[in-house]
Amino acid sequence: MSFQFQFERILTMKEKETESALNEMNMFKRMKETAENQLLELVEKKDSYMNDYQNMMRNSIRVTEIQEREQYLLFLNKQIEKGRKKVLEITKEFNVKNRMLVAKNQEEKVWSTWRERSLEEYTEKLNKEEQNSLDEMAVIRYFRNKN
Repeated sequence: MSFQFQFERILTMKEKETESALNEMNMFKRMKETAENQLLELVEKKDSYMNDYQNMMRNSIRVTEIQEREQYLLFLNKQIEKGRKKVLEITKEFNVKNRMLVAKNQEEKVWSTWRERSLEEYTEKLNKEEQNSLDEMAVIRYFRNKN
């Protein structure tokens, strides 16, 4: 007779849910890192462009070049703002997934603890049954040897 946890399927399901939540959280973590890197690249690009622009302003440049550069800076600013919004959205979603993972871990731990307790109870029951059998055999031997 082997131990069979009566809610093994539920525990397996909870383990799979936890694994799925972990995978989702890791996916959002990678997405967040990618978005942050893209944002950093845009900011660095803007800084570099601003330095070039300031150097050009020291020299004489045409009005059309100034307008083009201003439009490009506006474009970069919009892209940076979009990047910041994207990072914020992904961060919020990452935090939601992280909370879900914590909740799933807690659920799985509850079921695992229940399984461990059930196994301990089963083991205790088997040990008691074995000890009772050994005691019974000892009593029988004692009475056989006595007669």
